[in-house]
Amino acid sequence: MPQHSEKSSTSWLQRLKDESWEAELLISTIAIFGTLQLFKGVDWLTNYFINTLLPEQYLIGYMIVFMGLLAVSLLVSMFVIHFSLRAYWVGLVGLNSVFPDYSLKESAYPELYTAKILAILPKLNKTIKDVDEICSVIFSAAFLMLYTYMYLALVGSLYLLAYNALIDKVAAFILWIPLYLFGLGMIVQMVFSVIGNLKHFRNNEWVQTGYFQSVRWGSILVFGPLYKYLLQISMTFGSNFKKKKSLVGLVFIFVIIGFVISLVRFSSSRMRYLVRQDTYFDATKIYGGYYGLGSGTQEYLISPCIDSDVVEKEALRLFIPIYDFEYRLERVGCVENETPEEIVDKEQAILNKRQKLLDCYSAYHSIDLNGRELTPQFYKYHHPSTDQFGVICYIDLSGQSAGHLKLKIRKELEEQEMEWEIPFYYVGNE
Repeated sequence: MPQHSEKSSTSWLQRLKDESWEAELLISTIAIFGTLQLFKGVDWLTNYFINTLLPEQYLIGYMIVFMGLLAVSLLVSMFVIHFSLRAYWVGLVGLNSVFPDYSLKESAYPELYTAKILAILPKLNKTIKDVDEICSVIFSAAFLMLYTYMYLALVGSLYLLAYNALIDKVAAFILWIPLYLFGLGMIVQMVFSVIGNLKHFRNNEWVQTGYFQSVRWGSILVFGPLYKYLLQISMTFGSNFKKKKSLVGLVFIFVIIGFVISLVRFSSSRMRYLVRQDTYFDATKIYGGYYGLGSGTQEYLISPCIDSDVVEKEALRLFIPIYDFEYRLERVGCVENETPEEIVDKEQAILNKRQKLLDCYSAYHSIDLNGRELTPQFYKYHHPSTDQFGVICYIDLSGQSAGHLKLKIRKELEEQEMEWEIPFYYVGNE
C-alpha cells in the first residue's frame, strides 16, 4: 500500500511537470502586463524621496529606488524571455509531433547539401529538452531576484523614514547602528565566502562553520523571513552548478539583460536627480520642465515652472514647488507658537498662522529678472497636473523690452541652497 501511494504521488508530480507549460504561459502573459505597471510604483517612490528626503540623503534614496527598479527590470526581462522561449518550445513540440526527425530522402534540397546542414543542427528532441529546462528554472530565478531586491528596497525605505522621524529625538550615531551592523555582516560574509571556497580551506572545520554561519545570518538580513526558501532556490542552483553549468550561465545572461533594461529606464527617469541635482541647475541648458505651467502634461516638477518659453503677455506666471523637506528646515523658525495674548479668536489665529507661513516662503525665496531683484506677491497654489503644493506669483513685464530674458529663482534653506535660471523670449508689444 505505501508503495502504491508513493507511485501515485510520483505519477502526479510527473504529470504536473509535463503539463506545467500551460500554466507558465498564462502566468507569464499576465505577469508581463502586471510587472510593466510596477515601473509606475518605482517612479512614485522616486518622487516621494525627492519631496521628503533632505538633499544630503538623496544618494541613499537613490540606492533604494534603484534596487526597486532593478527588481522590476529583472522580473520583466525574465517573463518576456520565458514567454518567448515557452512559445518557441510549444512550436517545437508541435513540429516534432508531425516530423519526429530530419529526413534526407524527403528533403526538398539536394541530399549532400541537406546532410551538411543537418550535421550542424541540434536534434529536435535535444532542443525541446534544453528549452524546457530553461523555461522551468526562469520562474524560480525571477522570484529569488524579485523578492531579494524588493525586500531590501522596502526595508531600506522603512529605515530611512524611521531615521528621519527619530533624528530630532535620538542621537544620530544610535540610529546609524543598524546600518553599521548590516554592513559589517555583509563584509564578514564576503570574507568567509572568499576564504571558504579556497582549495586550502575546503576541509577546514572552523572555516567552513564560519562560512555556514555567515551565510545563514547574512541570508536572514538580506532575505528576511523567507530566507530558508530563498536559500533553497539558490542552493539548488549552486549545488547543481557542475552538472548544469550552461543552464546557470543562461540565467546569468538573463540577469545582464535585466540590468540593461534598468539602465535604459534609469536614463529617462527622474531618478538621476537623486544622484546629481546640479545637472538641473546648469544655466547653459534649457529643460522642458521649466515650461508648460497650465498645460497638464507635467508628471512631477523638480524645478520652478512658467507658462512658456515664448511669452506674449505682459504678466508672467511663476510656480515654485515647496517640498516637504523644506518644512523640516524652515517651518520651526517661520511659524512660532502664538502667545495667549495674541489669540483673540480661533479663526483669526488660523489666519495669522497661514499668513506667517506664507511670509516664511517669501523670506527664503528670492527672484530676479535679468539681474533686477523682484518682490512679487506669493500665493499658495497646487499645480493642476502634478498636484504638488507650492507658491505662485505674477511678474510684471510691461516695462521690459522685447528679447531674451532670464528669471533666476533661489531657495536659501539653512546650509542648503538651490538655484534655477529659466530663460524665455519676451515678444513685447511690437
